[in-house]
Amino acid sequence: MKLKLIILLTTIFFGLLNELKSSNNIIFNDETELLDISSFLSILEDKSNSLSFEDVRNKEFIKTESAVPNLGISKSDFWIKILITNNTTRKDLFLELSLPIIDHIEFYSQTNGKHFNVITTGDEYPFYDRKYNDPNYLFDIDIPKGETRIFYLKIRSNEAIQLPMKIGTKTNIYYQIKNRDILSGIYFGIMLVMILYNLFVYFSVRDKDYLYYVVYIIFILLTQSSLQGYTFQYLWPNSLIIAKYSLILFPSLSGITGMYFMIVFLKTREYSKRLYIISLLLMIPYLIAIGLAFFNVFDLSQIIIQLNSGIISIYMLIVPIIIYRKGFKPAKYFIAAWSVFLLGVFIFIFKDMEILPFNNFTRYTMQIGSAVETILLSFALAAKINEYKRGKEESQLQTLEVLKDNEKIIREQNIFLEQ
Repeated sequence: MKLKLIILLTTIFFGLLNELKSSNNIIFNDETELLDISSFLSILEDKSNSLSFEDVRNKEFIKTESAVPNLGISKSDFWIKILITNNTTRKDLFLELSLPIIDHIEFYSQTNGKHFNVITTGDEYPFYDRKYNDPNYLFDIDIPKGETRIFYLKIRSNEAIQLPMKIGTKTNIYYQIKNRDILSGIYFGIMLVMILYNLFVYFSVRDKDYLYYVVYIIFILLTQSSLQGYTFQYLWPNSLIIAKYSLILFPSLSGITGMYFMIVFLKTREYSKRLYIISLLLMIPYLIAIGLAFFNVFDLSQIIIQLNSGIISIYMLIVPIIIYRKGFKPAKYFIAAWSVFLLGVFIFIFKDMEILPFNNFTRYTMQIGSAVETILLSFALAAKINEYKRGKEESQLQTLEVLKDNEKIIREQNIFLEQ
């Protein structure tokens, strides 16, 4: 009996020792600090999707070398190991994973010795099942002062996975959430004002360009708010089907409606039939991506959307330049608007490629770019209407001049005949 007890204690000891060795120890010294722990994670990829929690505890994890680990688009399960030592008097800390678009998360928290509690969450589960009402993932971590605890995360998602993670007190976490919500609220306000403004102009002038533009803005807004998790939180918290397909459907529809708006606004069919045909062809990959998603081929669908979006981003800058050179002056506003959005897209991509750091600016550049783009494109539509009115007025003046000349000729003829 004693021998069995010794063997059991030895197994537990070496198991814990192995866990400690394969992890980066995070020291939490300042309770007023919101500590970024993204670069201290240890990661294990389970390509078979079959490993249990007990299996992975005996596996060797790889310590990350990235400031914010980027796991890309994958069908694998990823296990994250986090080792935290608390040197503050606050033991009720929070762990935040700032990536709302994760389908499945299992959080294992060490309580005492070898015992672990598990919490399951993610977009595969109703939003209101979460303990905390926030689109990002918040977990309680209880670590007495001077002690060390091990935590595990099991993550699986159809979208690209990054791991921006922080620990801090409830006050610090909530303060960050409040600032994030304020910035997002400003963005949503700008987009909603642009939707209402352009709808009002459409009903005033009955120009369909404004209606196409409103549809485009709506899908841009749905795309960006879905990426930040707000649509799942506020619009369909219990609709898991919509949450599952929203990050395929909305980006695809925003690409299609954006391309169609460009065709109509720039009169692409009139200025270049070749560019018009290419524009229509570039919509097809989005339809393919949507179709693949409904057959649950999400990884290929996401790759198609990302590649096609990159091609279209460049293409939608080239087309207005060509059409501007052909004499369509309002195209210059489209060039300015799309350049700003494209800059935001590039910064966002460079952040994913770890060329630029992951921070609040690089994370929200697509929101900033799309807000500025929306405002500038509203100016572009106004410029197009003014150009149309100016052309119409010039045509009317020319017609009046012709009529006056004709009247003068008729009067002169009448005078000649009378003589």
